[in-house]
Amino acid sequence: MFDPFDENKTPKDKFFEIIFNANKNLVIEELEKVFERLAALEILAEDCYGDELEQKINEVKFNRSEELEQEEFDFYIHTMANILTKNE
Repeated sequence: MFDPFDENKTPKDKFFEIIFNANKNLVIEELEKVFERLAALEILAEDCYGDELEQKINEVKFNRSEELEQEEFDFYIHTMANILTKNE
């Protein structure tokens, strides 16, 4: 059973628990939005960095790992909230 207040689970753990148990159509809808946004960001990043994009991504992973981790957590939480709100 999903417990959103279980402190032993990370936002990533909770996210996957939700997407495996929520209404499939709602999950698909939300994931389509995620991938659309990701594709748009990929286009913007390529426009800005061109051939240096992979290098810039690796720099962020290495030099800003804590900030990246927080953004990932926030992203999981935001996506979960969108699914749960529609799933009720």
